[in-house]
Amino acid sequence: MRVFRFLSALGAMTLLLASAISQEKSEPDPDRMQAILVGVLNRVNHQNDQWFEIGDYPRCIQSLRVLHEIYPTDYDVASSLGWLLESTDQDAEALAVYVRFRLENPADPEAPFPEANYYFMKRAYALVPPLLEPVIHMALKPHPNTFRRLAHAYERLGLLADSKRVWEQLIKLTPEDEAAKANLQRVLRKIKGELDPPKR
Repeated sequence: MRVFRFLSALGAMTLLLASAISQEKSEPDPDRMQAILVGVLNRVNHQNDQWFEIGDYPRCIQSLRVLHEIYPTDYDVASSLGWLLESTDQDAEALAVYVRFRLENPADPEAPFPEANYYFMKRAYALVPPLLEPVIHMALKPHPNTFRRLAHAYERLGLLADSKRVWEQLIKLTPEDEAAKANLQRVLRKIKGELDPPKR
């Protein structure tokens, strides 16, 4: 029954979009269209939550695949899809989702993070800086987690001066970040030789 309702909601959204495209002369009311679309998406998201709670990950994944095709710029959709794929040992597809999201959203400072985070968690630290270093210099700054991942990756690679630089940039942006200050102090102690160098 839930599957039927979910498919009905997706079908309604498809018909709605097809109808809007085909009506060249009489444009539908944009406010009404938006309200219908929001209602359908809320229903889809609610159904995804239900499937997730009962552990029906294949249905969640399939639904998120559809949403990712409709909304290729949506960070939450792409990252949720990738995370679920990773959680079900479908790493190759998860990585493909992350790479596609980055490539299709080059102006979004958040776009490289899911892919970079994937590499970081796999201890492929050398692949992280080429993805994250460019976005910390964009006019629109990424989430602080981008700075954190990049600084930690540099530290793991033994590039302590770069790690120090990134922590300092983050602290300049978020001066109340006590964890960043503590991390910076640790890196400074390593630079001075007071702590053991990082293990690769």
